[in-house]
Amino acid sequence: MATPMNSKSLSADMPEIARRIREAGLKATPQRLAIYRELLVTDEHPTIETIHQRVLAHQPALPIGTVYKTIESLELAGLVSEVSLPGNAKRYDANIERHHHLVCTRCHRVTDFIDPALDDIRPAARLRGFRATEVKIQIIGICSICQKSDPKA
Repeated sequence: MATPMNSKSLSADMPEIARRIREAGLKATPQRLAIYRELLVTDEHPTIETIHQRVLAHQPALPIGTVYKTIESLELAGLVSEVSLPGNAKRYDANIERHHHLVCTRCHRVTDFIDPALDDIRPAARLRGFRATEVKIQIIGICSICQKSDPKA
């Protein structure tokens, strides 16, 4: 499993990003490198549209369709995962280490959350024959920033 990288290490480590892409069985195209890098350097869980806008600064001719196809290929290769939020656009996360998410109902911010107790949840006995392969937990509420801006929250 890939080791998380922070933006400082990634800004100068395109060879590492290319290596990860190639090890996942994909070609390390300039578009794929730029899109994957954008996901690796942020903890914001961006939408396709946000990724597209950010990558356009470096690749002005990049069609949004390429971003959709690239994200799909990165997801199938196990390099990124989708974060689905009810009523909102799909978001994407390059942190493929085991973690959960805190989701703010006001600003829609998604924050990574690690809790070993949640990792130990084993619902298999209660699933009526369904075999779980993964458990992802989203904790829904109001983030600290929104609480500060609205004391009634």
